[in-house]
Amino acid sequence: MSKKLYYTVLSSATAITIGILAYCGLSLENITLPQLLFWMLIGSICESQPVYFSKDRVVSVTFAILLAIQLSHGTYAATLVAASSIVFFIIRNEDGTYKHTFNFPLNKTLMNLVNFTFSAFFSGLVYDALSAWMGSRSTYMLIPLMIAYLSLVFVINTGIMTTFMKLLTGCPLVITWMKGALWAVPNYVAIMPLGFFIYKLYENPSGMIYVIMLFGPLLLARHSFKLYLDSKEQYYKMIKTLTAAIEARDPYTEGHSKRVEYYSERIARKLGYTPGRIEEVKVAALLHDIGKIGIEDAILYKKGSLTGDEWDRIRQHPIIGVKILEDVTFPKSVLDAILHHHERYDGSGYPDGLKLDQVTTDAYILGAADAFDAMTSDRVYRKALGRDTAIGILRNEKGKQFHPDVAEALISVLEEEDRTRYRETENLQKAEANYVY
Repeated sequence: MSKKLYYTVLSSATAITIGILAYCGLSLENITLPQLLFWMLIGSICESQPVYFSKDRVVSVTFAILLAIQLSHGTYAATLVAASSIVFFIIRNEDGTYKHTFNFPLNKTLMNLVNFTFSAFFSGLVYDALSAWMGSRSTYMLIPLMIAYLSLVFVINTGIMTTFMKLLTGCPLVITWMKGALWAVPNYVAIMPLGFFIYKLYENPSGMIYVIMLFGPLLLARHSFKLYLDSKEQYYKMIKTLTAAIEARDPYTEGHSKRVEYYSERIARKLGYTPGRIEEVKVAALLHDIGKIGIEDAILYKKGSLTGDEWDRIRQHPIIGVKILEDVTFPKSVLDAILHHHERYDGSGYPDGLKLDQVTTDAYILGAADAFDAMTSDRVYRKALGRDTAIGILRNEKGKQFHPDVAEALISVLEEEDRTRYRETENLQKAEANYVY
């Protein structure tokens, strides 16, 4: 049902888009055909040079171009350029192949066309109305106008994409928007001065040449940034490969570090960590048990109880881990979290017996995520505990083994998972009940 509604909405929006583009084409003024073609070419180049932060997160400077056109030639020209840029793009994939409109899924092309057209057109109309009301075109008066324009572009752009995703997947609208849109806010903030700068260059007698010359440094900066992101991705993949190699020694702990990374990230988000700090926590979580590579197999995989000397040896693994990593350029917070992830809030942990604020929150996050996954996983010496039992232990040990805020955040994450799982089961049961055999 939702897919049928999706295609109905997409078809209707596409028809409106065609009408808008036809109206813009007939209403063009204050721009020559060579100027329009110039901006269409620039817009297509920008859209062909995206930077991927992740599989589903990409930024480009296309909206800076649209702002410059809006300031120079008005709404109709900006709308036509927006539509053409999303149609006439060519993106080179990592495997050497190319992605373009003619090998891109039609529904996605139409979604993007609707999105860019609506964003540029309706934001431009509001800009025109505000500009006429304010009267002045001084630089100081342009600032609030540009902020209003890009804010509307952001809201319309992300709102349309979120609505389409809601129709396709059924995911909650607000949650989908927050996860899929808010990360792009800094990109829009950076776009405004860039768009204004392009507009000012273009105002000069040889403006087109100046804009073309600007794209040399821009493309170089884009290339350098892409190299940085690629190296960061390779660094992260290397860490995961190293972790997988360590866990391959023991089928009982396979995937443990990845699950600890997952819960550590969720806890950090609950506690309001910045993206940079979250990345550090994730790296520490993946490497938290690397020191076990220096512990004898006979101790690690012993089925019976450990002796006192064997326990002392096990307690050395955080220290061994930090020694292994100390010659690699890791942030101090990562090494500290690895060293102290077995410390307890009441001071009964190891290796240093630290307590309370003597231990960083990062280390407490790793400790809670590590403990929960250990409790709910089969080990060589015992069977896994039930999920509810493990949550009960988290509650009972809050303020003792676990930092109270960290334990509360993890419990909240687990309860959210349970509610999501319940809703999914309920929806599946409803769908099966309504299915006619």
